[in-house]
Formats: sequence, structure tokens, C-alpha cells
Amino acid sequence: MSKFVQDDFVFGVQFVRGMTPPPESWDEDMRNIRKLGFNTIRVWLNWGTLEPRPGIIDYEWLGRIKTLAAKNHLRVIYLFHIHSAPEWAISAHKDAWYVNQEGRPFEPAIRSNTPSGGWPGLCPDHEITRMLEESFIERCVSFLGDSAYAYEPINEPHSWVDASSRPFKDFCYCNATRARFRLWLQKRYQTLEGISQAWGRPFASWEDVRPNTWNSGYIDKVDFRAFQMENIAALVERRANVIRKFTTRPVIAHAWGGGSDTCSDLGRMAFDDWKNAAPLDAWGCSGFPCEASQLAPLGLSMDSTRSAAEGKPFWQSELTGGEPGYGFDNVDISPELLALFSWESASHGISGLLYWQWRLELYGPESMHFALTDRAGRPTERALAVAKVGKVLTDNSRLMLAARPPQAEIAILFHPRAIIMDHAMHGNCMNTTDALMGYYRAMWDKDIPVDILHTERITDKVLAQYKLLVLPAGYLMSQELAELLKGYVAQGGTLLADPMTASWNENTRMEPAMPGRGLDKVFGANECKFWTAPNAKFSLATRNGSFELEGSYIFQTWMLLGKATAYAKDKAGQIFIVRNRYGKGKAFLVGITLGNMYSKRASISDDIKRKETAAVPDAGRLFCDIVREAGIQMPEVDDTIRFHRLLLPKGRELHFYLNQSEQAASCKIHAQGKSLISKNEVAASVALGKYGAEIILIH
Repeated sequence: MSKFVQDDFVFGVQFVRGMTPPPESWDEDMRNIRKLGFNTIRVWLNWGTLEPRPGIIDYEWLGRIKTLAAKNHLRVIYLFHIHSAPEWAISAHKDAWYVNQEGRPFEPAIRSNTPSGGWPGLCPDHEITRMLEESFIERCVSFLGDSAYAYEPINEPHSWVDASSRPFKDFCYCNATRARFRLWLQKRYQTLEGISQAWGRPFASWEDVRPNTWNSGYIDKVDFRAFQMENIAALVERRANVIRKFTTRPVIAHAWGGGSDTCSDLGRMAFDDWKNAAPLDAWGCSGFPCEASQLAPLGLSMDSTRSAAEGKPFWQSELTGGEPGYGFDNVDISPELLALFSWESASHGISGLLYWQWRLELYGPESMHFALTDRAGRPTERALAVAKVGKVLTDNSRLMLAARPPQAEIAILFHPRAIIMDHAMHGNCMNTTDALMGYYRAMWDKDIPVDILHTERITDKVLAQYKLLVLPAGYLMSQELAELLKGYVAQGGTLLADPMTASWNENTRMEPAMPGRGLDKVFGANECKFWTAPNAKFSLATRNGSFELEGSYIFQTWMLLGKATAYAKDKAGQIFIVRNRYGKGKAFLVGITLGNMYSKRASISDDIKRKETAAVPDAGRLFCDIVREAGIQMPEVDDTIRFHRLLLPKGRELHFYLNQSEQAASCKIHAQGKSLISKNEVAASVALGKYGAEIILIH
């Protein structure tokens, strides 16, 4: 893998997908795209569109895109969409069709994001599929070569689901996938005795081992989804390696709808951004926010994308162009709000910003939606608004590429096996993803930087950078992870963990103590009582005051061990939060779902939308008190204007002020400097209009 060093800020737009837009409009469209200041377009290379007959590639189509892009001074990112299988391949290789959990082959068809048909393609676990897809990729890249700006081996890598069914049907359970799953299990458990102990039932032969095909049981469900995550990551790497045989250009990709740590159906979609990003040169994320209340989830998607990129360039790769919806369902996004979404993305240190998409889709459920243009292909007011954003970003490319978020003092753990177990228990991952979102939102509201850490990619050295580590919904716990957490606290860190932490080991076997894996000594507590209740309202008291809370899920009270103390009690004296000193550090064990109470249940995917709720203010306030206990300063902030800070070389900084209200607002600024938008000197305060933004260069 080559190190990808960007020369300038990528400001782009999705342009061609299948038959949209029609070829006769390409030249004019590209001229208009360039006039608005875009420097990059993305083009989908749909297998079914470009190889209409076996072995026959439409090189004329590819050549025309390449020629017109060069003529209009636009760079091209080519995305391979192999999930749009050609009709001849569908007919010839029925044995390679995906199979759902009911054992039924899924006949490839039209889908909203694949209006040219052939979705979800052929299962890549079959040898014939790998041969066909690699042949298609090789011939396209051989023709396009280094004329591309970059290549994407797959769109939003995840395990495919049938979103038209309720609940979603998931894939794949074909014999080829089952065989690969067994190989994965053999590597994990080594022997039949090992898997028999882990799965809680004896196996006489590896051929007897099969994936769980319904929502019951824990370990086989968790293992199968964990396997699928690694299988998808292996597919990304395999295709990336094929591309690299024929070009020196970077290979990149982007995550689905906010990323894996926000996916409330991760137990079916089964993708891991960290693993998918590992073999690539840059990483991105898509996001389809509709309202100003979704700025915090948008911020989380950017921070988790940055964290998953692990030091490589990261982008906002697919921001809605406006009017999300399907059929007659529609959400109007004003130009000012779309610009605000763009600025929120930029304020996290991205080096690329692309929109979905230029023209309105002509076919299928997405027609009439998502675009920056009207039906005739003319730029809308939204297009003009984002062009102004793009001009600031591209005029200041060097600043944007050099900008980095300050070192966060807080990290939130992303624990995929625990999230999958949530899905096994409840049919969705709302409890776990809402918990993470709520803790993030509480800090976003206070303008405090946060990192997202993957539980399988952390070390003592990584954890030592943070004053506070938050473990939301850490139901599963390996001994290795438990030892890392113990060492972190012993060395002076502060740990906060949710109810049911380490209730099961990594193989979903229930622990004899709660919390398990020896963490009862770290937290100084054992479980007293556990229950669930709908819409419960209660009061908790701490030394800092009282808190009025309400929630609908887990409640857990504690018995103290050793010198641990009660941090928060209810009126009956039940202990809901324990505070304990362990080594040089502190640990807080929380018996209420503070993150869930503060999450608002927002989603920025285009596939999964949820009814938002109001955040419980005192849940955020109580969490902030614990943040202060970790020695982190809690600044006084404006409720309307968000402040984000990026660091530059030589002591300079970029300050972003974003008005998340429809009303004009003003606030004091942190330091005077020069505006990148108006180019005027700014001091004392900023005044922002509806959804307005100001970016100040601090010298």
C-alpha cells in the first residue's frame, strides 16, 4: 500500500451511476460542475452496465468519460459496483446467487441504489464470482490506468440485506459462505472441543457446524457476524490488490450511512470500518442528515471516520445533495442547512468533501431525490450554496490539508462484538449504538473533542493518551480487554462503564460475577439488582445536586466492595453509580443508561431512519460531572453556536463557529483572527445568520 499524499482539497460530486445522467448531457454537466468550483467527480463502474455480454467491455463509454473529464479539468474517482451483476451472469451462474436465512436464493433485481438492476450481484464467496469480478476490474483499470484520481473497489462495504422486507432479510447462507465460515471458526477455536465448549453443544464433525439462521442464541450469531465483518474486509483488500496491479493511483473507499458505530442494524449489515479501512489509502463516510438536530451524529460520523482511518486522509465522501427520500416521501433541505452540514463535516479535519449527487436519478425509487440540480440539470440554490463552501475550502487547500483536531482527552470505545450481541438479544442494535451516540452528543454539545477507539485495536500506549475512557454497553468482555482496562485505570486513567458491563465473556458465556472478568475489583462493586422498565422516571442525588432522569431500558443497582463509595443514589438509598479508586486512577460503574437517555436516537443514513426523541438534560449534566472528575475542563458554551477547533503548524489554528438555529445568533470568539469566508479581520464576537458559519484563521 502506497502512502497517499493529497496535493489539494478534494471538492467533488457523484456524477454517473448506470444510465444517469444520459451520455448526451455529460459534456454540459461537466462544464457546469467545473463552473461551480468542483474539482472531482465520482463515476460508478456498474458491472451490469459496462459488460453487457461476457467478456465485452464498453470501452467507448469509459473512453468518453475519461476524455470529457480531462477536457473539463475534472479528476475522476472510479467506483466499482460489482453488486450490479449483468443479466448474462445472473442467468449463467444461478448456483452463485445469494441465499437468505430461510435458505431461499435471492434472484438479483433492481434496488434503489442499483436502478440498473442486478442487485446484490453474485456471492463473492464463490470461485466463479471472484474470477468474473476480478476480470472486470482488471480490464477497466488496465484501460483507465493512472488517468484516474483514485479507485474505489466497492461501495459502502457491508453485508447485504434486503431492506424491502420487515425485518430485513440478510445474506449470505449459501454453501460457499458456510464453508468459509467453518474455516474461520477452525482458525478461531482450533479444535472441535474448543468450539463445542464455546458454543455450548458438542460437535462430532466440522461439517455439522452451521451459522445461526434466526434471531436466537448468542455465540453462533455473534461469531457469524464477526466472520462476515472480516469476510467483507477481506473482499475489500482482495479487490484493492487487483486494482493495484494496474495503477499507481490510490485505492480508497467509504462507509455506509454514518459508519459502523452508528448502525442500528449492524447485527445484520455486519461491517467494521476499521478493518475495511486498513488496506486502503484513504477512508470516508456517507451521511444523509435532514435536520439541524442531526449535526451531532454527523460530527460523530466524521470523528469515527477519522479514527478508523488511523492517520490516513479521511473524507466526507457522500453528503446528501438535498431532498432525501423515496417515491413521494421527501424532506426539503434549505441551502443554508446544506451549507451548515458541509461546514460541520469540514470542521473535523477532513481533506475531501463530495456530495450525492449532481443530477436527479432518472430511474427507480431514488428518482426525484438527493440532487444538486433540478429536473433539467440546472444548478439549484443548494448547489450555489455549497459552491461557496467549496470555494473557501479549495482556496485554502493548504490550510485544510494541514489542519488536525487537537488531541482528545476523552475516548469512547466501539465494541463490535457487544453490538452484535445486542442485535442477537433484541433484533437491533439500538441500545448499544444509542449509548455511544449519547455520550458523544454530550461532549459535542460542550465543544469537547472526542476520539472513537476500536476495542480490538487498542494498546496500553494508545489508552494512556486519554484522561477519560467511556465504555458504552460493554456487555461482552474478553480477558485481554479487561486487562487493558485494569491497566489503564491503575496507571491513572478514569473509566466510565454502563450497566451490564462484562456480564458475558467474549464467547457469550455468562460470568459468575457482575461485572465479570475481574472488573468488580476495578469498580469496587457487585450487582445488587437488575431490571428493565418502560418510561421510568426517578431522581438521583450526588454531592453536586439532584438529577431528574427518565428512561426505558436497563437499571442496575450495586453493592459496594472495599473502599468504593456511592456516587449517586435514589431516594430509597439504592446505589446507581459507584465511584472507586483503583491504583492511581478512578472507575465509575453506572447503573443507568446515561448515553441512551441523551442520544435523541438520530440516524443519518438514507436506509434507516428513526423517530427522534428529546434528550434528557440531566443525563448529560450528570455525565458532565463525571467528566470533570476525570480532570477535564468543562467550558461554558453557547446553546446555539457550536465551536470546533483545528490545529495548524507554527501555532496557528482554524476556529469554526456554526449556528445550528434558524434564528440569527452571535457569540464571543475565542481569539481574534482573519475570516476565511469574508476575509475580514474578526475580533470580540461573531454574528451569524440562519444556519450561518464563520471560519477564522488564528495567527
